[in-house]
Amino acid sequence: MTPRERVMESLAHRPTDRAPANFHANPDVTERLLANQGLRDEEELLRLLQVDFRRVNMDYSQPDTGPDAEGYFRNMWGLRWNPDLPADHPDRVIVPFTEDSTVEDVLAHQWPSPDAIDYRGVRDRCARYHDEFITYGAPWSPFFHEVGWLVGQENLYMWMISRPDLVDAIINGFVDYEVEVTRRFLEACDGLLDITYFGNDFGTQRGLFISPAHWERFFRRPLKRFFDVSHDYGCKVMKHSCGSVRAIIPSLIEDGVDILDPVQVRAEGMSLPGLVRDFGDRLSFHGGVDTQRTLPFGTTDDVRAEVRSYLDLTRDRGGYILNGSQNFIADIPDENILAMYDENLKGY
Repeated sequence: MTPRERVMESLAHRPTDRAPANFHANPDVTERLLANQGLRDEEELLRLLQVDFRRVNMDYSQPDTGPDAEGYFRNMWGLRWNPDLPADHPDRVIVPFTEDSTVEDVLAHQWPSPDAIDYRGVRDRCARYHDEFITYGAPWSPFFHEVGWLVGQENLYMWMISRPDLVDAIINGFVDYEVEVTRRFLEACDGLLDITYFGNDFGTQRGLFISPAHWERFFRRPLKRFFDVSHDYGCKVMKHSCGSVRAIIPSLIEDGVDILDPVQVRAEGMSLPGLVRDFGDRLSFHGGVDTQRTLPFGTTDDVRAEVRSYLDLTRDRGGYILNGSQNFIADIPDENILAMYDENLKGY
């Protein structure tokens, strides 16, 4: 099978010759593998491992401005900071909103403009790979975290109770920008992107950061806007969230998510057999090879056994894409990474 055929058949929950494979690693791990395998670049590594995906990124950030007359720099979201003030100075960082802000203040805020982003070259990057591989990517758009970084994570959680109208308005400020950048990115892809891929980590090792009810109230509808614009352009959707997110998987499926990434199998309720049993007819899973224990501390035989268990699990139904349960980091030996992909190449 070709990489494109393999991925599309698997996502349609039909049997394939082997599991489709992807590769997510920190840069230092990639550089180490390149050096140890005598390879020139990441493309050679992906071909060695027979990875079926190629990522097309979109940087939606905009440069900081300043310093202004008071010595403050400003980031694209409106947070201001003065590097000349002591780290413990109360005015070293000034957030644009407080609990006393009004919705009108948020609407009048200077949000970044999608016009400032350069979308040129996106189609060429897609076209470079599209005939042979599955292309995926999008503006990462982790607005759950970005709102917390802008106003303070504790403030965000408290304002969900005390000022839900303010939280809604701030979330919409982020999402309005990021959805429009996504739309323009997909327009620039010209039909050559297969899967969109969005961020946000809603899970901890034991459960969600917030209650399922608060996730439903504040984040479900904004997330669906990303899924809807993806489907408008004929793309499947891969949703990233680390940690234990079992509680919201039914909602993600209902709202149009096709692939869950990265399947952090050591988190509560996230073992792959249970997920496949309960959701495998409606959702595909990307990841799952354990980066918390098996890959860093196991033997190559341990790694092969885990990969083989996932292949046996999905042999007749597809819906599984081989990758780590998180990015590969420096504590994972090369031989375990190579064993993981080699076992998969033996096929179902």
